Amino acid sequence: MSTTFWLAAVCLVVAIPARAQVQPTFDSLPDKVRKGQTVIVVDEGGAQTRGVVEDVSSTKLVVNYGREVVSPSLPTTRTFTPVEVNKVLKPGHLWDGAIKGAVIGALPGIIFGLGDECDDCGLAAFTVTWAAIGAGIGVGIDALWGPKTVFRKGQHASRVSLVPIVGRERKGVAAAVRF
Repeated sequence: MSTTFWLAAVCLVVAIPARAQVQPTFDSLPDKVRKGQTVIVVDEGGAQTRGVVEDVSSTKLVVNYGREVVSPSLPTTRTFTPVEVNKVLKPGHLWDGAIKGAVIGALPGIIFGLGDECDDCGLAAFTVTWAAIGAGIGVGIDALWGPKTVFRKGQHASRVSLVPIVGRERKGVAAAVRF
């Protein structure tokens, strides 16, 4: 009796209300992506389309994938609706990581240089060396991290789900964690 009571109590406390199926929209996408920016769109089938944004709204995303036109009758743009898009990625620039890394790498030399009155102690070489190392690390991190996800279908879904398991012989909770 005690085990059943506590199992029921735990399930009631951690129960997550069911959510209705909501049609996905691009509501926040116009704030994150502008006309002329390069994006990578991954559709429901997993196919990737890389191109330049021509139009973006809460109901559609138009991407010019810019292949060489063999015939004027062949389209070079594709219009996506939120239902057919799995995610939208925005590639970043590697120089951005280089600048951030160089600033972080140079900070110790700058900080030590403010309090030191040494003109010939090699602090400039130290600062430049660590700025270069930091820039290299920043480029590496940007290259490994990849493009930034600006839209993902089902982002509102819960990352943790708990399901009670109750039977004649078994009592417990099944937990799933989604990354």
